[in-house]
Amino acid sequence: MRITVLIENDGPEGLYAEHGLSLYIQHQGGTVLLDGGQSGRFADNAVRLGCDLETLDAVVLSHGHYDHADGLLALLENNSTFMVCARPEVMSPQVGPDGRYIGLREALRGQYAERFELSDEARQLLPGLWLIPDSVPHEQSLVAETAQGLVVMNSCCHAGAENIVRDILGRFPGKAVYALIGGLHLMGPGGVTTLGPSPDAVRALARCLADELGVQKIFTGHCTGGPAFAILKEAAPENVERIRTGAVIEI
Repeated sequence: MRITVLIENDGPEGLYAEHGLSLYIQHQGGTVLLDGGQSGRFADNAVRLGCDLETLDAVVLSHGHYDHADGLLALLENNSTFMVCARPEVMSPQVGPDGRYIGLREALRGQYAERFELSDEARQLLPGLWLIPDSVPHEQSLVAETAQGLVVMNSCCHAGAENIVRDILGRFPGKAVYALIGGLHLMGPGGVTTLGPSPDAVRALARCLADELGVQKIFTGHCTGGPAFAILKEAAPENVERIRTGAVIEI
C-alpha cells in the first residue's frame, strides 16, 4: 500500500500547500483519491508527483468541509465520469463555531450534486477497502485491510480519534489497527498554531491510541496543529510521524 500526500498545510518548494488535505492511495491494484483540498491545486501536485488522476477507481470525500471538498471541483470539471462517494449530510450547510459557513461550495451542492454517490451505510469500495461512517453525520473513514493490519484514513477525526478506532475495531473482529492517517482535530480556535484540548488530554490520547488500542503508527498533520503534534510526538515518539505535501507512506 502506497499513500501520497497530494496537498497538506505545509510542503517543500516546488509543490503547492494549503490548509486542507488530499491523499492518493494505491492499494491492491486500485487507486483512490481521498479529498481534494480547497483549491484544486492538488491536481497540479499530482502531475509533479507522478500520480495519475485519469485512471482513478474511486473518489472519496471524507466529510463536508470546504478544505477537503472544494478542490474536487477541479476534478469534476475535467472528467465527466467520476462519482464522489460521500455521506448525504455533506450536502447540508456546515457552519463553524464562529458562525462562518465552512461547507461545500455552491457548485458542488448544485450543478455537480448529481456526481455524488451518497450513502450512510458501511460499504466495500474495492477489494480490501471499506468506507465506514462514524458518529459525525457527514464524516466517514476509509479503511484498508493490509498484511500489517487495518489502515484507517480519517481526514479530520471530528468524532475523536479514539472513538473512531474503537468503532472500527468493533466492526472488524479479530483485526488490529496498524496505522491511523489524517488530521486529529486538536488545534485550537486560533488555528493550527494553537492548542484545543489540554496538554494532558493530548498525552492521554497518544497513550490510548498506542498502548490501549494498539495503533502502531499515527501519520498526522493538517487540523492536528503544531502544538498538539509536538505533544503527541513527545508522548509516543516511535508511533507518531508528520505528514506534509509530497510525503509518501508505504505500508
